[in-house]
Amino acid sequence: MTTFNIFFKQFSILAGIILALSIIIDFFIPKIHISQAYPFIFIALYLITLGIFWMLSKSMENRLSRFANAYMLVNFGKLIFFLIIILTYSYLYNEDAVSFMLTFFSYYFVFTSFEIMALLRNKK
Repeated sequence: MTTFNIFFKQFSILAGIILALSIIIDFFIPKIHISQAYPFIFIALYLITLGIFWMLSKSMENRLSRFANAYMLVNFGKLIFFLIIILTYSYLYNEDAVSFMLTFFSYYFVFTSFEIMALLRNKK
């Protein structure tokens, strides 16, 4: 089984748990306001994280310096892209801006943490 396949399986299980928790919170704990855009945030971050892990794991097969360059470039681009999404959404849907940012950051933090741990395991 390839590194990506292992990551895909484990990441999908984590993502399923996060999605289930989001649905439970959204329907049964209304005091905690999750952005109504959470399905779109979730899907986008899930797919982007899979794509980035695939790309970084491929660059890890080559020289370490190539991986380091790819990692920094990809993460910088990802942060700029996400900043544009957050600012655009916040401008268009001002009433949901804070909830959107908190939801987005929560998913981003969990997914990115898992991606980094998987890359560190892959390096060994």
